[in-house]
Amino acid sequence: MTEIVGVNNSAQLSSDPALDDDHDAMISKQRESTAIHQATVGMKGSQQSLDAFAHWQATNQAHISRLIDWVLQSLDAVRNDQTGQALLADINRGFVSDPPTAFNVMCNQFELTEGDQAVLALLMAVSLDERVARKCADVMGSETFTHPTASLAMSVSHSCGWGCFSPHSPLRYWLLLDWHPLGGGDATLTLDERILSFLRGVNYLDERLSVMFEPSPSLIKRDEPSLSASQVARLKATLNYVHQARERQIVIELHGEDKTSKTLMATALANEVCANLHVLHGTSLPSYPNDLDALARLWQREAGLMPIMLLIENGDDPANFRVLQQFTGRIGGLVLVDAGAMPIGLTANSFPLLVERPTVHEQASYWHSILNGVDDGLPARLSEQFSLSLPDIVQTTLVAQSSDSDWLEYADPRFEKALWRACQRRASSELSKLTQHIECKASWDTLVLPPAQTNMLEQLTAQVKLRSRVYQQWGFRDRMSRGMGISALFCGDSGTGKTMAAEAIANELGLDLHRIDLSAIISKYIGETEKHMRQLFLAAERCGAILFFDEADALFGKRGDVKSSNDRFSNIGIDDLLQRIEAYRGLAILSTNLKTSIDKAFFRRFRFVVDFPFPGPLERERIWRSAFPSKTPLAANIDPVRLAKLNLTGGSIHNVALNGTFLAAQHDEEVSMRWLMEAAAAELQKLDRPIKAGDLDYG
Repeated sequence: MTEIVGVNNSAQLSSDPALDDDHDAMISKQRESTAIHQATVGMKGSQQSLDAFAHWQATNQAHISRLIDWVLQSLDAVRNDQTGQALLADINRGFVSDPPTAFNVMCNQFELTEGDQAVLALLMAVSLDERVARKCADVMGSETFTHPTASLAMSVSHSCGWGCFSPHSPLRYWLLLDWHPLGGGDATLTLDERILSFLRGVNYLDERLSVMFEPSPSLIKRDEPSLSASQVARLKATLNYVHQARERQIVIELHGEDKTSKTLMATALANEVCANLHVLHGTSLPSYPNDLDALARLWQREAGLMPIMLLIENGDDPANFRVLQQFTGRIGGLVLVDAGAMPIGLTANSFPLLVERPTVHEQASYWHSILNGVDDGLPARLSEQFSLSLPDIVQTTLVAQSSDSDWLEYADPRFEKALWRACQRRASSELSKLTQHIECKASWDTLVLPPAQTNMLEQLTAQVKLRSRVYQQWGFRDRMSRGMGISALFCGDSGTGKTMAAEAIANELGLDLHRIDLSAIISKYIGETEKHMRQLFLAAERCGAILFFDEADALFGKRGDVKSSNDRFSNIGIDDLLQRIEAYRGLAILSTNLKTSIDKAFFRRFRFVVDFPFPGPLERERIWRSAFPSKTPLAANIDPVRLAKLNLTGGSIHNVALNGTFLAAQHDEEVSMRWLMEAAAAELQKLDRPIKAGDLDYG
C-alpha cells in the first residue's frame, strides 16, 4: 500500500477504471481515518456527540475483548493440538460500526491479510491481558517469557507464514511491530506503542513526528472569513485541479511574497478536505536515505490513522531541494510546499499556486463591514496605508477596542487612534529585526526651511494622506500596476534638517519612522542582502511604516562596469533595489550628503527630490529662537541675531546650544552668550572652519 494520504476528497479522479478503483478505495480509507480520529479524540460537543462517543468506546472495547478471547482459544488449541478456531474475518465482520472500530481501521488502512491480522491480535492481546502472556509462556515452554516470537505467531494461525514478516510486508513496512532477531531466522515481536494506543482508542501524532512536525497555528476562526474573494477563486481552482488530477502524487507549490497569506491558504485547503495541517521545516529533513525513508513511512502511517495534511516550509532553499524531492516522492498523496517567491518545479507535475494578500479594494470592503460604516473614509485610509489579511483585520480591531481601560466602541473618538496604532504594531516586530525605530519629536513648527522646500514636504505629506481618494475613488489604481507608493530623496549637507524633516512627516501622518539598520541588511554572502531587503519591504507594507534610508548612497550607489564577479553581484543588488522601490506601496525616504553618488536610474522613481540648503541668516535666527526648551534658564543677553551670524547648520546649532547649556550647568549659571560662544568656538574648530577676529565677540 503506497497511497495513504491525509485527504478525503477525490484527489485522483480519472477516467481510468483501475485508477478509479484505487481512488475510491483511498477515499474510503481516508473517511475511516477521519471518523476514527473524531471518535478517539472524544467528539466534544453536544450530548448526542458524547453519547455517540460512549457507544463507539463500548463497541471498540467489545471488539478488543473478542479478539483476546480468540487469541486465548487459539493458544489453547496449539497446546492441545486442536484445529478449527474461528476466522478473524468473521469476528471483525461482527463489529462493523460507523465509525469503524480501531482494529478494523488498521486492517483496512494497511491491507492486512488474515495472517497479518492474527499477528496484530496476538501482540495486542499480550500487551493488554496477563492471561495471554502466561499461556504464551506455556506454549513456548519458557519460564522467562518476554515477548511472542514469529514461530509462536505462525502456530496460532495457519494463515500466518514467514511472508508476514518480510521487510516489505505490511506489518514491518508500516512499522506496526518491532522485529528483534533471535537467530535461526526467528525473532521476538513487540507491538509499536503508537499502534497499541490507537487500538485502545487513544489517537495522537507519533512522538517521533511530533518533535519535527508542528500543528499549524489556528489562523482561521469559525464564522469568520479567512480568505478574500480573489484568494477564494484561486483556492477553488486548486481544488478543481486536485479533483481532476491523474497523478498518484499531487504537489502544490504555494508561492508569493506574503508568508501569512500562504499559511492561511494552506489551512483553508486542509479544511476543505477535512484534514489537520501540520508544518515541517525543510531544513529538518534528514539527509541520510535510511532516515529519510523511515520518516516517510512514519508520516504515511500517521496519515492512515489521522486526517492530516503536510505543509513543508522553506522549500525554496537550493541546499535542501534534492532531499525535499526525494521525501515528497516517497510519501505520495497530496503535499503542500512553501516555494518562496516563485515556483521551484519540485516535480514535473507540480501545481503552482500564487498566493497574494487581499487587494486594497477587498481590504477596504472588509474594513467597512467590520466597522459598520463608522467614518466612511476610515476603511479606505486603512486599506491604503496598511496591508493586512482578513484575520489580521479582525484581530487588530479587537486589540484597538481593548487598548483602553474601557472597552472602546466604534463611535468613540479614541477608537480611531487606537485602531491606527494597532495596525502599526501588527508587523512592527518583524520590521524591528532589520530597522531602528526613531522616536519622532520634530514637527512643522520646529523644522526651519526655505519656503520652496517646506512646500515640497507639505505636498509629499498630502499625497500620502490623499492616496485613497486618488487611487480608489478617482480610479488611478485601475490604470496603474506599480509606482503607487511614494519615494523621496532628501539631499544636502549634514545637519541641514533631513532627518528632522522625516520625523515631522511621520508625526503629521501618525506613522512609525524606521531607520534601516545597514548591519542587519548587508551580508557578505551572495543573495542574502536581497533576501533581507525583501523581508524589509514586506514587513514595512504590512505595518504601513515610513522607511528611512539614512546615508542612502551606501545602498543606492551607482552601478559600475563589470570587471569581476563582485561587480556583477553588486549591480544585481542595485537592480533589485530599483524594483523594490518602484513596487513598494508605502513611503520610502532616502537621505544622502552625496546626491551625485546615487544611481541615476533611481531619480525617475523618486516622486520628490528635496535639496536641503545651508541655512541663511534668517533661517539660522529662527533656529536659534527655538533651540532652547521653555524650562531652560536663559540670560537676558542671549541675542539670536548675533548668534545667527555664526556660519552653522541646524545640526551644529543644536550641538552649540546643548554644549553651551552643559557649560552653564557646570558653573551653576544661566545659559548666556559667554557659554554659547565658547561652545561655538569648539564646534567651529571641530568642523575645521576658520574663525575670524571678532566672530565670537558679544556684548
